Amino acid sequence: MAAVNVPTNLKIKEKDVNQKLQLFGIYSAFANGKVPTNKQIDVAMNSFLASKALSKPSQKLSSEGKVLVGDVRDVVERAKHLLLTKNEGNLIQDFIYQCGGMTSGDASRPNAPVDKETAKQHGNEALEGFRTLGQLLISNGQFRKLLNDAVILLRDIAGDGAQNAAGRLNPSEDQLSQIDRAADDNTWHDTPDLSISNMKGQARSAYDKNRPFNKEGAKNALSDAQGAGQGHGTNTDAAMSGGATGAQNLRDQASANMPEETKQRAEDAKNRGRETMDKTKNYLSDKMPKERREQSIWRLKKMIVEVQGHQDYQRAIESLLRLAETYQGHAKDVGSQSAGSAKGAHTDAGLQSAEADLKVLIERFANSTSSEDLFDSINQLYRDADRDPELRNWFKQMDTYVRKCLKEQGFVMQDAANTEYNQLYDHGNFLLRERYRNHTDRVLDEVKFIADQFDQDPQNKAFAQSMNKLFLDLGNDENGKPTFKPHLLKDLSEIVIPGIFEHIRYVPIPRIEYTDPMVDLIVENLVIEGDNLAPNVFEFGSDNYFRWGRKQIASKNKNKVMMSVSGIQMDLRDVSYYVKKKQGFPSLTDKGVMDVILAGSGFSFKAAMETADSSDKNHFFKVNNVTVDIKNMQLKLKQSKYKLLFALVKPILLKVMKPALQKILQVQIKNQINNLDAKCYAVHQEAKRVEAEAKRNPEQAANIYQRYMNAAQKTFTSKKEAAQEKSADKQVNVAVTQHDSIFKNISLPGGISTKATEYKDLAMKGDKWESPVFGIGSASESTNIPRAGDVSRKPHNARQSVLREKGAEPAGMSSSGGNSSSGYGQSNGTASGFSGQVNSAFDGAQKPDLSLNNAGSGTTTDAGSTTLGSHNPVISGQV
Repeated sequence: MAAVNVPTNLKIKEKDVNQKLQLFGIYSAFANGKVPTNKQIDVAMNSFLASKALSKPSQKLSSEGKVLVGDVRDVVERAKHLLLTKNEGNLIQDFIYQCGGMTSGDASRPNAPVDKETAKQHGNEALEGFRTLGQLLISNGQFRKLLNDAVILLRDIAGDGAQNAAGRLNPSEDQLSQIDRAADDNTWHDTPDLSISNMKGQARSAYDKNRPFNKEGAKNALSDAQGAGQGHGTNTDAAMSGGATGAQNLRDQASANMPEETKQRAEDAKNRGRETMDKTKNYLSDKMPKERREQSIWRLKKMIVEVQGHQDYQRAIESLLRLAETYQGHAKDVGSQSAGSAKGAHTDAGLQSAEADLKVLIERFANSTSSEDLFDSINQLYRDADRDPELRNWFKQMDTYVRKCLKEQGFVMQDAANTEYNQLYDHGNFLLRERYRNHTDRVLDEVKFIADQFDQDPQNKAFAQSMNKLFLDLGNDENGKPTFKPHLLKDLSEIVIPGIFEHIRYVPIPRIEYTDPMVDLIVENLVIEGDNLAPNVFEFGSDNYFRWGRKQIASKNKNKVMMSVSGIQMDLRDVSYYVKKKQGFPSLTDKGVMDVILAGSGFSFKAAMETADSSDKNHFFKVNNVTVDIKNMQLKLKQSKYKLLFALVKPILLKVMKPALQKILQVQIKNQINNLDAKCYAVHQEAKRVEAEAKRNPEQAANIYQRYMNAAQKTFTSKKEAAQEKSADKQVNVAVTQHDSIFKNISLPGGISTKATEYKDLAMKGDKWESPVFGIGSASESTNIPRAGDVSRKPHNARQSVLREKGAEPAGMSSSGGNSSSGYGQSNGTASGFSGQVNSAFDGAQKPDLSLNNAGSGTTTDAGSTTLGSHNPVISGQV
């Protein structure tokens, strides 16, 4: 007698089903905000370490495969020690719980300064003001002349680099000669139509009419331009010094592990990049000499003066400044209200507890180093900036200067405007970059110190080393060079993946329910064994025919395929069922248990298909033939009111049912293939329709992938809705728990849905975030987990938070000395102001040294103890 691949083992089946249902309970617990305790995590990880895959790996594994198994085991062990030590007291779990249940405390919502209608009216006024300014700008002759000169200059630059297209790109000598000449005074043009559709249409028409070169020519031009050094790189000499210690350590490790030839190639690439940047800077300096830059700035100012003289300008700028002043006042009011709201929210006990948990976690992972110094440095920066009258006055002066430039016609052309701008620029540069340099240096010093403590933590280092070893063994040879290891791929495909499927074994299927006016049907306790369900044989054959014809002979292309699947088995034991025939004769109701066995070759089918012809009703492929075979099917009724009757008619029933079942399956397989063809064709038609619409509305056109994806989604969604409407009197339900069932009062023997309900209810039990459902695994607790160290302040070097005065030497430097920085009013040998910045960008002038000073001595001695957010001026409402 034929047998199945894996006969059902009732003990293993029961254990596997319970494990799968417990995983469902764990999922439900996570979905409801529950998390496992440290003890539950410890037992689960120890059970994983004690599993056969890690404790006794297969002897068929290669030597390097066995090493990888040891690496994985070490990573899990290190991760367990790291998590359980740093999370002593279940801090992470409590932090998640407190964040989920956080309230607003005594916080109140700030009052809106204006109502919705007023805000909408103000928005329209602002939009009209910006539209007026834009129309004045694009209709001004100076602006158009500047734009045209810029295009000519860009064409000249592109022509120098693009040798193949130089004749068509380079401007004429007459065009180049007038590039520095200003437009006639007070010249105005008609405002163009700037609608999106009109601009795209004009751009496409102009391009199609005057296409200078094709796509290949553009590629060659780009290649030539790169060779000539026409890149767009910029040389930024002013960079912040003193990177994070942790980042430097990683760079040192990477450099040590890098082969010498790789280092040399990297150095050569860096030198080539530097040379290219220098060539680019020199080239741009030749194309934009100092005289041309000064002339361009003067022409920009002249354009502003002409626009200011227009009658519509003053009305638009007054409206915009009025709205800006109004909402600036509103912002201050809302800001003060928000500060009070934040202060009220900080009274929430959940927020305070979450902050304390997070602070302790950070400090434990940072080698048990206190973060008090870091938060003290940030709070000191907030307090000093809020109390600085000089900074507040500078913002007022900037506001006055901007208003004068916008409202007073001709002011930007005066020398007083340049002088005032340079003074404001130098003063602002000192305030924003130099005055608080000690404060920002101290914050950065504290951040670098905390980051360095993360690197120095022994458990962090041990976990990082185990991860590094795992990845090195995975993709590097014994010399540390990357290499491909085919034997590891063989281990994965022949041992690891089959072992996973073997370990999965039994998978429970949820309760299936069906009801219509004729019958109610319930099937439960369906447990699939993966090895039996997978076919023993899968075959695929293809036959291609192609004919090319000319004259009176037509071309032809034909493809035929054959797909054969056999050996699909089933060994379904103790399947519970309920059936109630509500109409017709005879009416019956039965509840029972049965076994369904399909052994040997079991269920097999073969489908022959070919590409569809134009005369076929199919579109892409058609089914020529489908054959179905069912062998060795057995039905055994264990419990039923009609058990004796079924035993009498069983031989006749199977003899009649088998051909009918084969015919039904044959028709279903063929119909499903034809339906797939119809759906593919519907997707294709929908994509073509969208493509046709895109040609009429190009700005909303989607790419080919989006078209077919959207078409497939629309087609399958409409088919599903139509099927639901067609079967409105029929209902199919898959119930995981009894709460999901449409027959809640019907309970079947040994029901999986009943057990799933118990695990879901178990997931909701427990105090706060705890739940007993996470108790998975049978291993014992660990006894070698070290205690978390006491958090303490550690001595380190950090700059003192002292404000720098104008012209004074930097304060708070370490005893070892440091670099002094230029204060406001000091000469540093570089041009200041806007024009100076432009000249520096093009001429490569030496920029001021803005690097952060790393040197410092002494530990911070600010009094007061803070926690995360405690005494923070922003959260406490003092700012």
